[in-house]
Amino acid sequence: MRNAPDFNSLLGLRPGPDAESVELVARAPDHAIGGSWVHMAVLTTLGEVAAARAAGGGVIPAALHAVFLKPAPLGLLRARGRLLARGRRLCTAEGEVFSGETLVAKVTVSFAVSAV
Repeated sequence: MRNAPDFNSLLGLRPGPDAESVELVARAPDHAIGGSWVHMAVLTTLGEVAAARAAGGGVIPAALHAVFLKPAPLGLLRARGRLLARGRRLCTAEGEVFSGETLVAKVTVSFAVSAV
């Protein structure tokens, strides 16, 4: 399928203001659960993508841990990634997801570093 949109584009993710961040305008019904809250899978994806951006190219998720701190209302969400450690075969990064100034989720990901 040439020129098919990828999962992140279909979800509505867009690059943030810097290389380690990503944004999404969460809306119903696409991203909602319970009518007015963002689904945990959307928050997890935002955190994982921000973590991958911070880790750099050539990484594949191997393990993920997500903590949901507060319900996230629909609207603009921003996630910022931070590289925690990088080795030859594995690296670890985190993505923090914000609704406005409120931290709503934290996602820590261990990535396998691709040989390609």
